[in-house]
Amino acid sequence: MLGKKKQALVVYHSKTGHTAGAAEAVARGLESRKVKATVKRVSEVSPDEIRGYAMIAVGSPTRGSRPARAVRRFIRGLNRKALKGKTATTFSSYAAFGGRKTLRRMKRLLKRRKARVLPGVAFKAGAPLSLWKGPQASEKDVARLEELGRKLAKKG
Repeated sequence: MLGKKKQALVVYHSKTGHTAGAAEAVARGLESRKVKATVKRVSEVSPDEIRGYAMIAVGSPTRGSRPARAVRRFIRGLNRKALKGKTATTFSSYAAFGGRKTLRRMKRLLKRRKARVLPGVAFKAGAPLSLWKGPQASEKDVARLEELGRKLAKKG
């Protein structure tokens, strides 16, 4: 990869836009460290596409202390060694509780695909048990998500 810009994939699932906004914040952090970041919904990414990226960030809303079904399905659909040699991280929005558990579950799924997984970020946004948009992530949480992107760029 001499002379080539490192590339990262920021993949997420979102219904109300909170996790999509978080994905953009992570991408800004990556770009600030000269890493080309591609942001896509999990539904837009094919398992073969992963090969072209040195690092991956996976974002999901929290659904009952778990990642969204679409995110679980995406990660489980990857080959057992699809992320070997890649650095990964996670981020999750939660409205009431369970954000950290969601991060742990995603981390475990990514490790099973042989990724080296960095600590993730859980942030509060939205309204509990609702698809109502609810409150946005705080400025502090947005800064934490941007820092997550910078850390991924540094370690990847």
